[in-house]
Amino acid sequence: MQAIENTTISYLQILYQSTFLPLQYYQGTDCLFRLPFNEIPFSLTDFSGTLKLSSSEHMRYTITNDFLYYGCIHNPETDETIIAGPISTTRVQQDTLPRILTEWSISPTHKDNVWNYFQITPTFSHDQFLNLLSLINVTLNHELLNPTEYFTDTAVSLLNQIGEKHSSNLYQAKEEEIFHNTYQFERELYHYVEEGNLESLKRLLSHERNFSSGNIGENSLRQEKNIAISSITQLTRHSISGGLDIETAYQLSDTYIQESEKSTSIDQVKRLTYTALIDFTNRVAANKIPQGMSPDIFACMQFISTHTNQAISVSNVADAIGRSPSYVSKKFKKELGFNLNEFIMSRKLEEAKSLLAFTDKPLSEISEYLCFSSQSYFQNVFKKKYHVTPCEYRKSTQ
Repeated sequence: MQAIENTTISYLQILYQSTFLPLQYYQGTDCLFRLPFNEIPFSLTDFSGTLKLSSSEHMRYTITNDFLYYGCIHNPETDETIIAGPISTTRVQQDTLPRILTEWSISPTHKDNVWNYFQITPTFSHDQFLNLLSLINVTLNHELLNPTEYFTDTAVSLLNQIGEKHSSNLYQAKEEEIFHNTYQFERELYHYVEEGNLESLKRLLSHERNFSSGNIGENSLRQEKNIAISSITQLTRHSISGGLDIETAYQLSDTYIQESEKSTSIDQVKRLTYTALIDFTNRVAANKIPQGMSPDIFACMQFISTHTNQAISVSNVADAIGRSPSYVSKKFKKELGFNLNEFIMSRKLEEAKSLLAFTDKPLSEISEYLCFSSQSYFQNVFKKKYHVTPCEYRKSTQ
């Protein structure tokens, strides 16, 4: 038994060093091993009722009220248990610490330890976490379980629950003749976004309409936030279809959704959603994809837009899409009417405008970040394109 314990502990050490997934190893009720050693302030023995598995179960996971995940892998024959977590799928913020301390019955004197714990623990997606539980189960129970299939019972139960609610809601809506009536409006709205057609978008939004969007929140503020999140998600997809580079679209989406979650009034959320509509549409207009663009040229544009902080050459772009430099150069010029180096410079200068307008970074740092050969060269090409110096542009945006 001692040899088995030592092997398991060695395995867990390697697993932790590879993933930094917090781990605890129990023999019966005795904790024989935990990582990280000094930073883990969570006593999972208080959750024994939740963690206790039936004789037929080998894996289970739980999500706490503050959306922390922890999982349990158990071998009923040897009475060995490995607990993974708690982890979060998003970066834990300072303002959530008091709730975490309360939920886990941790003294406020350990607040710094809890903060340090989440600083050294990476975030994991839901699927990553379940796959890691399955990997640990291979070692503890010598069986390979597909986590998607293993947790199917939960999915079936949820499907039945959703089905019951849907049937009830649909029945009530038909009885009361209250129906969703936003579909045609949404089609027109997102068409204008995808086209980068700001004027038509504004005209559409200026008309008063009596919409019924259904009940998707427990209160009016939550309802408005959920509508905002749904709208921003749609904006992101249609903006990418319209030509906005993928990383910019997703980062912008994350920012707007985060700000929406921080909002404390319905008016704030509505203003934020309207601003997002205008912002995404403007950005699409500035990055419009010509009709009939080939996948190769679209891939080139995406690569350039997400690597503006690097010294990009035609060869770099060609390598990224698996084509020759001559092929990329000729095809880019043929489809867009200007050469690839011009587009690289344009993308860098557009990002420089954003950094000048929305940050206080000095010109030297912006020039270096965007890999211009010198600050003077950066200033010269900026003025040549926009007819103002970087400093003059920054002042005009204040």
